[in-house]
Amino acid sequence: MCSYVSYAAESLVPLKDMVEKTITSNPEVQVRYHRFLEAGYEQDVARGNFLPDANIVSTYRKQEELVKQSGGTATPRMNNELVLRQMIFDGFATSNDVKRLGHASRVRYHELQSIMQNITLEFLRAYIDALRYRELSQFAKDNYVVHKQLFDRIQERVTAGVARKVDLEQATGRLALAEANLLTEMTNLHDVTARMQRLYGELPPDTLEAPTFFDSGVEPTTVEALKLAYLQNPDLHAAIEDIQSKESEIKTNEARYMPRLDLQARKNLGVSANGENSTSAADLLELTMNFNLFNGFSDRNLIKQTAEKLNGSRDSRDKACVDVRQTVSIAYNDINQLREQRSYRERHVASIENARDAYRKQFDIGQRTLLDLLDTENEYFQAKRNLANSQYDMQIAYARVYAGQGELLKKIGASRGNLPEYSREEYMDAENICQAVAPAPLQIDKAALLADAKPLSSSYTTLVKTPDTASVKPNKTEPASGECSIPDVTYRVNDWADTWRKKDVDNHLKLYAEKFLPEPPASKEDWTKQRKQSLSTNSKIGLKMEHLLVTCDGDKASAKFKQDYTLTNFKIKKTGNSACDVCNLKRIPVIAYSSKADKELQFERINNNWQIVRELTNK
Repeated sequence: MCSYVSYAAESLVPLKDMVEKTITSNPEVQVRYHRFLEAGYEQDVARGNFLPDANIVSTYRKQEELVKQSGGTATPRMNNELVLRQMIFDGFATSNDVKRLGHASRVRYHELQSIMQNITLEFLRAYIDALRYRELSQFAKDNYVVHKQLFDRIQERVTAGVARKVDLEQATGRLALAEANLLTEMTNLHDVTARMQRLYGELPPDTLEAPTFFDSGVEPTTVEALKLAYLQNPDLHAAIEDIQSKESEIKTNEARYMPRLDLQARKNLGVSANGENSTSAADLLELTMNFNLFNGFSDRNLIKQTAEKLNGSRDSRDKACVDVRQTVSIAYNDINQLREQRSYRERHVASIENARDAYRKQFDIGQRTLLDLLDTENEYFQAKRNLANSQYDMQIAYARVYAGQGELLKKIGASRGNLPEYSREEYMDAENICQAVAPAPLQIDKAALLADAKPLSSSYTTLVKTPDTASVKPNKTEPASGECSIPDVTYRVNDWADTWRKKDVDNHLKLYAEKFLPEPPASKEDWTKQRKQSLSTNSKIGLKMEHLLVTCDGDKASAKFKQDYTLTNFKIKKTGNSACDVCNLKRIPVIAYSSKADKELQFERINNNWQIVRELTNK
């Protein structure tokens, strides 16, 4: 055992090293890397226009002589010249072209950074999924073993005649399901291994390091996470650099409206035998100017074409803004939701594990059926799967946030060598118009859900007659005397609130015990009259309960909560002037009365039924 642990430790490949190998050798990254190098050389090509060019020009000519040249001044048939040419002024075309290609090179650089972030994110997904399915495969193996052992025990009992054959059929079906689950998890593990091989370039090692890149956490709010993303996201940077490139391209094309000046020198290297004294043998230094007067409107249309490219680049920047906002916002929200979900999953696993152990013991002594036992085994398997999925999904959510912020490689500690570091230019902030505005995280108001929900007991009472007139009483199992059930009291409180909302006077008053006494100085008769009037109103009653707290003490219970009570009237208002009079009218809700108070309902169990004996209000 010790030797195995030592071997595993020696063969462990750090996640950082695996990521660096991926971003160095992955073909998709290499394509962008060579495009980045290509863009750098292209800029060097344009920069060469600042320097002079030198050429040797050799000519051979045969020309008919209409006039006999004398004095050895004939044009030579063969001549060699050294020509030197230096651009003096080209309307700043070269300088703007160098700037354009410089920004284009930065575009390729940020595209390289983007593909490295994306490939790293894809690799991390595969890496985390490999850890996930290795664990889930082990769960499936354990689940299969347990079901096979139970199947063997049931088969022995059936053979011995102490168990029913239908139990064996149930066990057979559940064993087949466990075998199918095992096959599914092993197939998933095979597929994710193939994914890692595609990205990593080779099969992953047997031992994978547990990721810790997410230990630093994320920003306190989504807005702050977005602000960081807008400062560092490589796709956004590439779009902004492309805008600068297109602006320089427009200036390059505008140079066509300006004259071009070139300085040219010619040196004759030799003349033919009959042309020693020809004027072609003289050295020459000249300044030439070329001014384009008309080019068929090609220059004007070329500038318009480039202007549309600029508009497209700005649209690409806007798209990068919204894409980054969506990616980071969703991933950030997933982190928070999965963190909370994980706590519920952990409680679920712990509870089901305890129940499974108890069911096994009860099954052995005949207090539980086989179906109960198989159900708990399957639920325990699914609970562990769900917990593992929540944990690994949360790790991937962190990676998605970091990738959107352009920080994933930094969080892992990985990098690719031989890449330059570009400082942040002022135009980055000027062109970055992204607004860090994100949807607010949705909060689940569980208290409101319970308050607005239709109580389970209300659906029951609609199917049977009330106890005072029913010939057959509902077959409901009540807790033994002296036992208090918080869910039962909670349902009774919801019944009380529901009768308010429905203005159900009869069922409302039946919730109160005969010995109920209102708060002094009101008498019970006055209270009953006032309550009937309140429930007979023509207004719509709204009643919300928050922070419900139920406590039990034997046959007594108390329910405390905050009550928000409203009465809403509707006024008819004319909103149009069409020929249809009915179409012009609209019902406008108006709050006629509202109050908030701390409420307490005190209950007692009377004839196996929870009834209200006191109602206290503190406004």
